[in-house]
Amino acid sequence: MRKLAFILVPLVLLGCGQEPAAPAVSGTPAFNYMNNPDNGNFRIFRYQGAMAACWTDPTTGLRACHATIPLGGGGEPDCGLQSDAPPADNQEVLTDVEALRIAVNASGRVWITVRDLNRAGDCFDAALVAEGWGTMRYTDNDALGTVVNNTNAWGFMASGTVTTPGGASLGYSGHARFRFNQSTAKVLSLQVNLH
Repeated sequence: MRKLAFILVPLVLLGCGQEPAAPAVSGTPAFNYMNNPDNGNFRIFRYQGAMAACWTDPTTGLRACHATIPLGGGGEPDCGLQSDAPPADNQEVLTDVEALRIAVNASGRVWITVRDLNRAGDCFDAALVAEGWGTMRYTDNDALGTVVNNTNAWGFMASGTVTTPGGASLGYSGHARFRFNQSTAKVLSLQVNLH
């Protein structure tokens, strides 16, 4: 999970020269991290990149994966994306120059796959329960917290509409929240909800 911080830094360098996307022309403006005005603030970095996160609800054994890229290298033909989807919008804000605190926000459209780890099947060796499009948001109050500041809280929230192998449409919502403090990592919450 913390590898994300090391992946984001090189991407920041690539994204520094990119201009924000223009706002939507019709209807309600489509604000996102890429077109939010920063007024030339050197502490704000924006870029687009791949997004992927999985977590398992310990009470049900349901595992949800959310991605803009094929998981497992696209080797699961009946489970998940088979080609890249549009990248997610990312924003990093240097909130404290001296302590190197970097807050991260990312959001994007993701392919959601829900499988049951209690039953064998063809979706990463588990039974596919449902899959479909949704959105996911990632927030991190200090991306370098475990490396520099020894404190951090981060999490994912996702929702969407998924379809079962039998064709039934279900609503999906889920979240995963974590904390690292004083050399102790703690899982605060892992939920996968189908309704």
